[in-house]
Amino acid sequence: MKSDFKKYKKSGSILADALKYAKEITKPGIKLIDIAEKMENFIRNQSAQPAFPVNISINEIAAHYSPVVNDDSTIPEGSIVKIDAGVSVDGFLTDAARTFIFDEKWTKMKLLAENALENALKEIRPNGSVFKVGEIIEKTIKKEGYKPIVNLSGHLMTQYSLHGGVSIPNYKISREARDDSHRFIPGNAYAIEPFVTTGSGKVFDDKNTTIYRHYRDFKKNEIPEDIEEIYLYIKQNFFNLPFSWRWLFNSGFSVKQIDKAKEILLSKHIVHGYPVLIESKFAPVTQAEETIYVNKDEIIILTNTK
Repeated sequence: MKSDFKKYKKSGSILADALKYAKEITKPGIKLIDIAEKMENFIRNQSAQPAFPVNISINEIAAHYSPVVNDDSTIPEGSIVKIDAGVSVDGFLTDAARTFIFDEKWTKMKLLAENALENALKEIRPNGSVFKVGEIIEKTIKKEGYKPIVNLSGHLMTQYSLHGGVSIPNYKISREARDDSHRFIPGNAYAIEPFVTTGSGKVFDDKNTTIYRHYRDFKKNEIPEDIEEIYLYIKQNFFNLPFSWRWLFNSGFSVKQIDKAKEILLSKHIVHGYPVLIESKFAPVTQAEETIYVNKDEIIILTNTK
């Protein structure tokens, strides 16, 4: 267990530094692909791996946008930019996000997401209910006239799995709907991530997808031989964690190879895609996120090294 914690601690420290680096390089006019690849390489250079492609979600996009191959989109003037990143150290994962704003009118929303997170973290206890977090987050956000996004949540993380079966809500859930087994169990890591919006408080799945994950093994003769090389690369290098086709392009596969593999592997449900998530009224969204580690008598914030 001590060795697990050391790996979580290393993972969290690398991620905190990567997000500080993100703050230095994220400016209006900068290409999203340059931010993502610089951050991902920063993580790799620390003897770790990205736990998922760096998410750079702008304005009404709440989550799951990561730059694609040859992406030429840039950070807009006056925008809200949410950068969400993760680190894997031998499968021990941390996940954290920061909101950067390029217009002072978004200051209150940015600080409110951070305050909601801070208030929730203060109340978490070993073996405490995860549902207390949702109550605190919702109360903090609604008190200021905004809404939390209710169909996004925090999550338990287990080795090589970002979503370990327990969700931490961002709103109050009735006692009748609660599962009392969902608690902050010592020895585990959890991501806590409130989202703030002026909109409806819900996101929808966009038709655009930029993040993928190996979903199942293929059966004999199910895919063409020329696709097997890409499939095996995905399976052997990403350990069932989310990936970007950009990573395969950077490893030497051509756009033509990737496009063919993507079409076949997705159609056969061998690879799963995660749609970009957009606020349902196209309203602006801010986010704050940290990963905590729970031991028997305290909560340790792994991803904040202030």
